[in-house]
Amino acid sequence: MPDDVRMSIGGDNNGAVLIGDHNIFQYTEQRTIVTEREGGPVPVRKREHPDPRWLPESTGTLIGRDHELARIRGWLAERGAPVLVYGPPGIGKSAVLTRIALDALDAGEDVVYLSGARMETEDIVQELFEACYDSPGYLPPPKRLRTLMGKVRALVVIDGYEGSAESLEHLLDATPGATLLLSSTRRLLGAEGHVLPLAGLAEPDAIALTIAEATPDRAGTLATTDADPRRPGTMPTSETDLGRAGTMPTPGTDLGRAGTMPTPQAAPDRAGTAEAASDLADALLMPETHPGGTGASEVGPGPIDVLSEEERAAIRELCRAANGHPRTLLQAAVLMRTSGVRAVAADPDTAARALVASLDGDRSAAARALAALPGVPVPAPALAALAGLPSPGEAESALVELRRLRLAERAGPGHVLAGGTPVPRGRHEAAGYATRLGAWLRTAPRADVTAGAAVVVAVLRAAVSEEAYDPARALARAAAPLLGRSLRWGAWGQVLALGLTAASNAGADDDAAYFESEEKARKRALGLLLGLGGGGAGAAGAVTLLGKGGSVFGSLFSGPTVAVAVATTVAVTAAAVIGVRLASPSSAADPSTVVVTPAAAGPQLSSTTRPPVGALRPDTGQPPVQNPAQNPGWNPVQDPGRNPVQDPGRDTARDQGRNQDQNQGRGRDPVTPRPGTPRLALTDTEIETGGSTGARATGFEAGERITFSWAGRGSGGELGVRTADGQGVAVLPDAVPAGIAAGQYTITAQGASADRRADAALTVRERPAPHVTFVRAPSSVQAEAAIEVVAEGFDAGESVRLTVGDATVATATADGSGRVTLRGDAPANPAQYRLTVTGRAADRSAYKELTVTPKPPPDLSGRWGGYLDFRDVGGGSYEGTRHGPDWVEPNSGCTYPSGGPEVHLSGQAPTYQGEIRWIYGTNGENCDFEWGAATFTLGADGNTLTVRSEDPRDPGHWRSATLRRN
Repeated sequence: MPDDVRMSIGGDNNGAVLIGDHNIFQYTEQRTIVTEREGGPVPVRKREHPDPRWLPESTGTLIGRDHELARIRGWLAERGAPVLVYGPPGIGKSAVLTRIALDALDAGEDVVYLSGARMETEDIVQELFEACYDSPGYLPPPKRLRTLMGKVRALVVIDGYEGSAESLEHLLDATPGATLLLSSTRRLLGAEGHVLPLAGLAEPDAIALTIAEATPDRAGTLATTDADPRRPGTMPTSETDLGRAGTMPTPGTDLGRAGTMPTPQAAPDRAGTAEAASDLADALLMPETHPGGTGASEVGPGPIDVLSEEERAAIRELCRAANGHPRTLLQAAVLMRTSGVRAVAADPDTAARALVASLDGDRSAAARALAALPGVPVPAPALAALAGLPSPGEAESALVELRRLRLAERAGPGHVLAGGTPVPRGRHEAAGYATRLGAWLRTAPRADVTAGAAVVVAVLRAAVSEEAYDPARALARAAAPLLGRSLRWGAWGQVLALGLTAASNAGADDDAAYFESEEKARKRALGLLLGLGGGGAGAAGAVTLLGKGGSVFGSLFSGPTVAVAVATTVAVTAAAVIGVRLASPSSAADPSTVVVTPAAAGPQLSSTTRPPVGALRPDTGQPPVQNPAQNPGWNPVQDPGRNPVQDPGRDTARDQGRNQDQNQGRGRDPVTPRPGTPRLALTDTEIETGGSTGARATGFEAGERITFSWAGRGSGGELGVRTADGQGVAVLPDAVPAGIAAGQYTITAQGASADRRADAALTVRERPAPHVTFVRAPSSVQAEAAIEVVAEGFDAGESVRLTVGDATVATATADGSGRVTLRGDAPANPAQYRLTVTGRAADRSAYKELTVTPKPPPDLSGRWGGYLDFRDVGGGSYEGTRHGPDWVEPNSGCTYPSGGPEVHLSGQAPTYQGEIRWIYGTNGENCDFEWGAATFTLGADGNTLTVRSEDPRDPGHWRSATLRRN
């Protein structure tokens, strides 16, 4: 916390935070008190190095990701544009990001690593700030946040980010000094950043990964089928990330060798198994015999001997059927240890189903809880509560077992169920989860609740969806002050909205009033942070204003403050929501009303800088009354001891008499109609098509059910049902049916009987059709290149499609300003095309010409397979020469000289023709080289080259291998 802002907290539900530089929020279980702090920005202290709490454990060396790692490192070295790695769940994105982050940390860079799964972007930004600055309890305003984060020169890694394009822009703007690396299941970046799609592993790498996982012991022996079928596998419990196995190196496959493998050396650890698996992967891609060499049966003992020819073929087919998907292969490998290779390899989906079926007890309960919250990181303490486990330690033990079976993965502060995993048997109804989670919140440490913010929101959303309104209401009521106090205001806003829905449907008016009041305070504070608020009252404009003078936080927040507001208990908070004017507080006030007593009177502010406290009133939805005397009978909330401003020419005695006549001694605000006189007011009586207006019904009996409806242009229908609160007021935020056409309409609030109703007229005008235009669109792109188009002039929420010629390449929804961003790919055939964006009708469109140029031929220059240097010799031809020292081919004993040519190829992608150099001899004698015709096939990603050659001395004998670009 800044030096002049200190907290004194009595319990995890209580505490004070500073919002911006002027709003102090004091959270308690029953209310939130807001006061205003005067003065400049508070000092903050930058950490020497970012908080490393979420840095993942070391992952070792990845299998088959060298090229991807090299590309990412190259982009990050440019220090500017963000980098996005995207692909389906389980493809290895987290493993790639972890490797990059840890390597950067080892190189001396500052690194911030966060899981963005199911987090609101504003909460991610706050967590980044807290990781880089030691300033607890402080939510800085956006401009200052950007200034502070601009001083952070770090690699910021956010795994599992799923925000919108607009949210990503906010994230980028908030981290101007950092280098950003993200992963997502969707492509989020366009021309402003680098994008790397992550696909499955190449076949040799997929085989190596499967073997290394299926043979964890040093001899490489597969487990026998008589092992305990309820606990498949025997791998260590240490985490092994997707896309890798232990610390296995990835040696190249030498094209020149005859094909039989050297005897693998037994290793005492998992890395040795991985190396043997790499050798076995090569063997699985080679024939049994080769010229000048021995057959596979002559290879020494090792993993090769464990597998039969049928098992080898089964593993190859498994890897192909799974498309090299790492998680699928890892789950299959775990099951292979108990069920055998062929039984599992026949169907890649068998593994996940069998592993889930083997779960029982705590493991099954934990898996069901994770399955109920897909994609939400669940920390162990929250998981223990949801699954009904005795302690977080029991939950952690269950998670270790689920990780061992590859059914769960670490994600930030918690774990998620592996994507695509079948849902375990058993019930996981949201009502029970909400009840157990709410009970846990009452005693949970704040840090645990903060880490589980996404869990709270997800359980709440599920409970509301299943109409379990009362458990949802109770959970939201318990969570709201904790999340607000933790400064996770994105999650807090979600909880308040869901809590209001639950409370309204459960008929809990007091709780509904609490949620509405808290949301007003939150929005008011956020508005002021963005410079949108009026006046100087801070966030207090959203809550009831009582008292004047020094702050109750005088001993907590040193520095000049002015107390301007305090939220009351439920009764007073409800009054603020429905717009009831409150009388001045006195010593005889109801004890439920909280009055701030100054700890020390602060300096008085000039009326030129801040309005008098008495001029500030609760937001009632009515225009503010600047002069109290202009509203006879109005008794303002004013400072104790002060008289209201009065018009000297006005007969105040007559006014007071009129007040008594109107109120009949009831003490009611004359603005609020008496029961028995229903009235209906609309926020806006004239709107455009697609617009909205709210309806506020007054004058009904407390607890009366009020049905809102509409009629006009020969149609009509119900809008919603609300229950009048204690003052006879009911509010419908949106009183306009979807898709209503221009015309005259009547909105009706109908009470318990036919005579208890009120009407209001609504005029709907046709919104002028905006002119659709391109904001940004390319004129020329290469074939199959990414296209990004930005257009505006659509309606908010309007569906827009992007077409190139006759083909639709992207669809998206326009944002609130009518702007839309669409991303797709250019056609493969070079030509002239029409690029068109079209909304809901053909006349809502714009187009321009797009030239698609041919793709340049791929450049094969560089190192392949770890030992071949390809160079362009002109005319689309390449020559590959051996890199490194002379190499003795083990079967013939003959030597391939360093720098000698071994490959010639030419042609056009993806298939080239050429030749490779074969070697013949025995025990290093009678050595002879001969060129053999070969076909070279370039992989779709441009990073693999499959070579197939026929033995020039043994026609019909073919040999295949795959080279990978280094």
